[in-house]
Amino acid sequence: MRRLKPLGALMRKEWWVLLRDWQGLVVLFLMPAAFILIMSLATQDSFQQRKATATVVLVADGDRQSPASRRVIRELDNAPSFEVRLLEPPPDRAALKQRILDNEAVIALYLPAGLERTLRALEPGEAVAKLDVYLAPSVLPHIRGALLSGLESMLRGLRGEYMYRDHLLMEIEAQLGVSLEQMVPRQAEHNPVPLVEHYAYREAAPRDVPTSVQQSVPAWLVFAMFFVVIPLSTALIIEREQGSLRRLRLLNISSLTLLSARILPYYLINLVQMVIMLAVGAYLVPLLGGDRLLIGDQWFGLWLIGSATSLAAIGFALLIATLARTHMQATTVGGVANVVLGAVGGIMVPKVVMSPAMREFARISPMSWSLEGFWDVLLRRGDWLDVLPECAALLAFGGLCLLAGAWLFHRQTG
Repeated sequence: MRRLKPLGALMRKEWWVLLRDWQGLVVLFLMPAAFILIMSLATQDSFQQRKATATVVLVADGDRQSPASRRVIRELDNAPSFEVRLLEPPPDRAALKQRILDNEAVIALYLPAGLERTLRALEPGEAVAKLDVYLAPSVLPHIRGALLSGLESMLRGLRGEYMYRDHLLMEIEAQLGVSLEQMVPRQAEHNPVPLVEHYAYREAAPRDVPTSVQQSVPAWLVFAMFFVVIPLSTALIIEREQGSLRRLRLLNISSLTLLSARILPYYLINLVQMVIMLAVGAYLVPLLGGDRLLIGDQWFGLWLIGSATSLAAIGFALLIATLARTHMQATTVGGVANVVLGAVGGIMVPKVVMSPAMREFARISPMSWSLEGFWDVLLRRGDWLDVLPECAALLAFGGLCLLAGAWLFHRQTG
């Protein structure tokens, strides 16, 4: 208990220091919120804006120019957003996927053998053919959506025409001597040809492609947590210059205790930051016309990765604070270190647009570990077990930084 009393008193002192600098606290909360708003809305053009140029679609016709496959190819090629390139002879599915990996196009379709037969089947399930859609990770969400909805509409239309024409209209047309194609609905309630999506990832590519808000919210949240290096190091340097730390050391308070007393206040600040930033992505960004961040119900997983990120950031900040000698050094070294870790770790430049080599290099940044952990919950819909590897890495990083900082601090004040 005697050892806990100095720790509690130091924590209370740290709270008073933080509350006295209320302007700094406001900046800690408003700065990342502004980043999220600006970047989510600004990068929405990159993630979702329509482009005037047509998107090339590679097509392998496995149904060998059946009426149904020719119709799909023709209607897709007539769409202003797409330019069809029919591959002859049609490659198999593996070769078609490889063409996406080789950057020949961002979309490829494999029209299966039996497409015509499946669409003409009297009952769903009589004949089953699956239409494979291969997508590059860089394909824009609105292009993907337009393609899939267009294909779905085409196949339902063909299904409806075949149903009416084959089983009703042929007899009516024969009796009346007229074509009734325009007089019947072009849609059927059921499309018997399922669309199967395949993302053609390279080995080092991320597992999923985030939207602008899924990129911006966790990215700038992580960056904001690591930004505690500025106020924390400044407060530590002020106390060192005033002689407060040396007097506390003379009271036989260990260096590790002096540094550890700063963890809880900044940890709570980081958790408040996380809640505010998630709320901004879920409620404020969509009000301004951006995408909504779907948080889900895995709050325990978010708390785990948020806590691990906070402790890693605080440990890193304490190490920087013990290394810096002046306010200028702390601000410069801490700011530059954060920018470098953010640039490398996929914070400022999304990983999806990085080269494979850069995505591999990004793994050295603790900000990248944290970003992947948040994506496990927010993007990949995982649970708390999925974030444990990233949490372990972040806690190990934070612990090593804290121990190194305590050792340096002991040498400086011992």
